[in-house]
Amino acid sequence: MGVRFAALRGQAVACAIAVAALALLAVGALALPAGAGAHGGTAPAAATALGPASCPGAAIQPSQVITGEFPAELQGSFVLLPFAVPAGTTAVRVKYCWDPPIGPFVRHTLDLGLYEPRAEPGALYGPREFRGWGGSSHPDVIVSPEGFKSEAEYVASPRTNVPGKTTRGFMPGPIPAGEWAVELGVAAVVSKALGDADGKVGWRVEIELSSDPAFADEPYEPAPYDSAPAGATRDWYAGDMHVHAEHSALGDATMTETFGHAFKPLTQGGGGLDFMTLSDYVVPTAWGEIGRRQAEFPGKLIARSAEVITYRGHTNNHTSATYVDYRTGPVYEREHDGTLIPRRGPRPPRELYDDVHAAGGFTQINHPTIFPSTDPFFQQFCRGCPWDYTDEETDFRKVDAIEVNTGPPPPQNPYTTSAIAFYERALDSGARIAAVGASDSHNAGRTAGFLSPQAPVGTPTTMVYAGELSEAGIRSAVRARHTYVKLTGGKGPDVRLSAEVRRRKKVTRAMIGDAIRGGEAAFTARVLNGFDETHPSPLVLTLVKDGVPWRTETVTSDDHVLRFSTAEHGRYRIQLQRGPVVEVVSSPIWFDPLPARPGNGCGDPNHAHERAGECKK
Repeated sequence: MGVRFAALRGQAVACAIAVAALALLAVGALALPAGAGAHGGTAPAAATALGPASCPGAAIQPSQVITGEFPAELQGSFVLLPFAVPAGTTAVRVKYCWDPPIGPFVRHTLDLGLYEPRAEPGALYGPREFRGWGGSSHPDVIVSPEGFKSEAEYVASPRTNVPGKTTRGFMPGPIPAGEWAVELGVAAVVSKALGDADGKVGWRVEIELSSDPAFADEPYEPAPYDSAPAGATRDWYAGDMHVHAEHSALGDATMTETFGHAFKPLTQGGGGLDFMTLSDYVVPTAWGEIGRRQAEFPGKLIARSAEVITYRGHTNNHTSATYVDYRTGPVYEREHDGTLIPRRGPRPPRELYDDVHAAGGFTQINHPTIFPSTDPFFQQFCRGCPWDYTDEETDFRKVDAIEVNTGPPPPQNPYTTSAIAFYERALDSGARIAAVGASDSHNAGRTAGFLSPQAPVGTPTTMVYAGELSEAGIRSAVRARHTYVKLTGGKGPDVRLSAEVRRRKKVTRAMIGDAIRGGEAAFTARVLNGFDETHPSPLVLTLVKDGVPWRTETVTSDDHVLRFSTAEHGRYRIQLQRGPVVEVVSSPIWFDPLPARPGNGCGDPNHAHERAGECKK
């Protein structure tokens, strides 16, 4: 889920829930005063030269060491630390650390980013200068003209650098001379109320520069991405909308293992998918590697994506093939005397969505309600995991998809119900958004089973009705909301929902995700392959209207059909449930009234099932 726990480094859902519960028992009832640990805040005038005396791990010969401390009020911000890189440098190595944990489950967290020289002094280090981001899972990184160490070397020791090779999650390329910057993201600072002596985190950054020509003699060349459709048929395709691999947290599964499990047939224990979005943390570094593996999986789609990590929520930048700035909190630059200079104020996610759309991509809100930050412990333990932006900051009209389930279904995952409720509330705003689901897997297929840290790739599975199996095809289908989610994975039941309106011998039809206008509509709901007379709990079909159960019946066959006509306008979707387990959630069909005046425009431009002329009397 891209969920970056202080203790678990990005792993999520069932096991983490159990760990969090134990942590709460260990720490006891915690209460913070109003505003404690809030995002943003005012930076101090200066930071003192504090921090660890040394950083653990492999030896480094730093040419520069920077130390300081950040108060809790700075949480949610980003601080840039400029440093000089001379001409002839072939590799930049950055190692950093911060104060140790306060207790077994309570710790400060600082994230690491890196930027090359900006165009002019005093300008904001931005997307053009970006050279990588490792969150808190990359304590020792190298950037050089050369590419990444081999997959075999990575498997043998994921967190060990190979001299001169660029660390995964950071961008290979020339090392221009000038003023670079280390970025420290102030993810979590333990307050006094949570047990820290002074409510500050001390940190240390060590920088080593190399001029060894051997580190630049094999410049990196990304593999071309094959954009040709993997399938040319209009059909329902099975996918996972949020998957991590080796370019997220160091130690995550390799791309080879991840793709291998995703596309292995269900009958062989795999994910049984037609496509997946490779949504590694923030960076585009994995995109240049996908092309090396596409030929191994003919007929399958690996879509380029990135999980944009912010400290108030996570969102996916799908299929834009363009890096977008993840920093929605305030950005500061540290002077050599420790003074912090504001460079940019907070930035709402709706502007980030504009960047994704301008680059041709589509947007998605991830795991919106997991580990709610209204609990002060979760606010430190799992900062940024839930969606904490206001509706105005978000602007749901710019959101293309929302995860209604992330990881395993209930009862292992207690946040499914609240995620569905979040989705319905977003639709209540008037926005029309696709329901999707994602495993948020970091370990391919190795994490199946009860109390696993996350679900394997393919659980849940999102079904997408697309004109072709390509990035463009999936993008168009999701924007048209032609989706439903099989929360238990690919073996779960399938659904269909259609509607039609008859006016003057003319029939207008709609499918899942479409909008249709008229005075009365005839609906047909179907459940396929869902009947299991041996199961102790029957499968129950519920028609949900405007977020409220509207009609319910038990599924009695493998092609169960429910037909009804209604003059009640609103949005209608399918939900299937067996006992406590929600098995399927679909996007709605919107049944809208005719416009007030003949000829007034109507219809949804995102799909081909409506035409404005059909609204005329």
